[in-house]
Amino acid sequence: MSPISIGSGIRRRILLIGSVLVIGAACTAGATGLPQIIHARQNHFRMLGRIAKSLRDQVGRSHPNWRIVANDANRIERLASALPSWFPAGSGKGHGVKTRARAAIWANPQAFTLAARTLLDRARYLGQAADGHDLRALRLRTRGLGQACDSCHRRFRARGSWW
Repeated sequence: MSPISIGSGIRRRILLIGSVLVIGAACTAGATGLPQIIHARQNHFRMLGRIAKSLRDQVGRSHPNWRIVANDANRIERLASALPSWFPAGSGKGHGVKTRARAAIWANPQAFTLAARTLLDRARYLGQAADGHDLRALRLRTRGLGQACDSCHRRFRARGSWW
């Protein structure tokens, strides 16, 4: 393993731990901590995007590094399990922080929770394919994971100005 990959893994862990600490501090701070909650949520999604890219890079190879695939699948699963907690009531727009979260998240929390649960289930299926070193299943399940992400984005995320 190269020193660069070790360093980036450590940086990711530090970002994750820092984000969790920010959310914890923001939750105890009450309404004044909502901008921090939104920033932490955005950092979580950036991290999720980087992990998904790493996974896609491995899936595109004829001989993926199964250790990286398993690690990425585990990290996606952990983040997916925490995802509903990133959206506490009242953490939508209007707090001086730009966010693409739609009001539908809070207006229909059951649908949002179900979408998050679908992502979590797909992440678990992905981990099973990684554990079995089954490239065909990995590719299919990675596609399913992407579909779960896309489905949630279409329903609960506003489009950015660059689209």
